[in-house]
Amino acid sequence: MKVFSLLLISILFITSCDNSDTPADAFLPDANGQHGDILILMDDGLWNGVVGEAVVENLSRRAEGVYLRPEPMFTHFRKHPKDLNHMNQLNRNILKFMVVSDTVYEETAVLKKRNYYAKGQLFVIVKDSDPNRLFEYAKNGMDEIVEEFNNFELEQLISFYENEPNKRVKELTEKKFGITLSVPKRAEIKSEKENFVLIKRDRSKNLMGSESTRAEGGTFWIQQGFMIWNTPYYPDSTQMTVSGALMNRDSTLKQNVPGEVSGTYMGTEYTEYYEPKGRVFNYNGHETVELRGLWIYEGDTFVGGGGPFVQYSILNEAKNEIITVCGYVYGPKYEKREYIREIDAVLNTIVVN
Repeated sequence: MKVFSLLLISILFITSCDNSDTPADAFLPDANGQHGDILILMDDGLWNGVVGEAVVENLSRRAEGVYLRPEPMFTHFRKHPKDLNHMNQLNRNILKFMVVSDTVYEETAVLKKRNYYAKGQLFVIVKDSDPNRLFEYAKNGMDEIVEEFNNFELEQLISFYENEPNKRVKELTEKKFGITLSVPKRAEIKSEKENFVLIKRDRSKNLMGSESTRAEGGTFWIQQGFMIWNTPYYPDSTQMTVSGALMNRDSTLKQNVPGEVSGTYMGTEYTEYYEPKGRVFNYNGHETVELRGLWIYEGDTFVGGGGPFVQYSILNEAKNEIITVCGYVYGPKYEKREYIREIDAVLNTIVVN
């Protein structure tokens, strides 16, 4: 009887594994590691030469947007391919460069594999039989790879927010502004007016102090905020331009986002080095103005503070109005790149109903 039971279990297991309805990655472990981190697999010869230098240079490009200090698009760390083990092969982003000696290539081959060792993983392999051609690709051909990793990271975050939305915020934005928006579950509505809503998400993070560098240690707070407002649209106006969106932003924030110090309010940094950047583009069929810049406190009294923001002003033709969603970050002790990537993901969940 015991033998029969074991045989039955084995048959059921084999049958379930052979089921065509089961996704190929169903039994893979989940990818781990920080968003924005890339594991580079490269042997010593390539890593210590011009190929390694070129790859690092490309991954270290300045992240899009305006930051108080320049930040790289990705953080990277390198392992020799022979050191790839069960733990580090679960990294969410892996990039491998290799010279192949047993095959002659006519051009550099680029293989992109999703869910290779783990679910939620992108594994890119770049290989060639010609070391000089491999270097040429590492130097001048990596735009596609950088974009692939960036888009992959964004897709993962968008999927996460859409699958686990903040239901209260989602219901509010649908009712009040006619849009669907997925913000993190732990975000809270802090202010609600007729045409304006402020949502905040606070997180804490510990930093180790250092006697050698005199770096301060302790627990520090990071705040992400999301502001949503609507504005009547007047055809033939300059509202749907970068300058028009900035003018509307500044007047709206002055009225609705006061600072903790009396007479201060949230504004926009306009100094030459930190001047906001903008563009007009099509977002899901709607004319949209995107702004990226730094927010600051303005007013009668000087108050320190500020950080990066990203803002979409979307024209809703059916209602003849402009819906603006702005995400910002305040975290003076930390790099802001990944918090801005999260905001980019939230903005890309917007659906105009």
